[in-house]
Amino acid sequence: MRPPESDKLPVALPPSKPEPPPLPPEEIIRRFAAKEDEMARAIRGYAFQRDVRVQELGPDRKPAGQYDVVSQMRISLDGKIFEKMLSRQNSTLQYLDLQRGDNDLVAPAPLFPFTTAMLPKYEITFGGKEPLDELNTYYFMVKPKAIERARAYFSGVVWVDQQDLVIVKTIGKWVTETGDVKAGDLPFTLFETYRQDVGKKLWFPAYARSDETLEQGGARIPIRIIVKWSEFKPEGSTPASDAGSPAKSVDGDAKP
Repeated sequence: MRPPESDKLPVALPPSKPEPPPLPPEEIIRRFAAKEDEMARAIRGYAFQRDVRVQELGPDRKPAGQYDVVSQMRISLDGKIFEKMLSRQNSTLQYLDLQRGDNDLVAPAPLFPFTTAMLPKYEITFGGKEPLDELNTYYFMVKPKAIERARAYFSGVVWVDQQDLVIVKTIGKWVTETGDVKAGDLPFTLFETYRQDVGKKLWFPAYARSDETLEQGGARIPIRIIVKWSEFKPEGSTPASDAGSPAKSVDGDAKP
């Protein structure tokens, strides 16, 4: 799927009850959760590249400075994540200082958060139908039934392909009892994430973006983070010597 061309926020529920889908919403939820189970298992044993780019935007909304880190990621068959840095661009950012020898620019979050085991933790409400690029989709509003201090939960909207009943897009943030989850001092919390079909009806993350405003010295600087995932390959094509070091781990499924 193509990346978004403009900011898109979660849609609000219409004032009237949406037209019901051919399948009961509960059945659609059960089926897309089963797909999440399948993909959470399938991605174990894959290697892929992750490109994280942080930008400061000028008055024309074009990048005025940026910092880019590309890593090779690998998820072992037992779910451990290994990371090897491929490149780190010299920063041209004027306000953000990210040259700290730390490439953890994105807070860890599950690639496939809506597994069958996690459904009881959420209140999921059918919102309606909506075209998404070349796809016809259903969208659902998602919020945790309760929040915890030690574990984060998703709050936002998910879009589900009407044909394959698989999640193809999300907009939302991760929340805990102590507030929204973010990476270090960076203010990014609300992410718009698109998935792509990588074959065998597996829809893996492809593109995510978040926009925020940095206030510094009386100035308001628009900033953006873009995350791209690409070149998904089975583990067998990645030599063991190139595995990299274990990435920072958190509870739950793989979270690169």
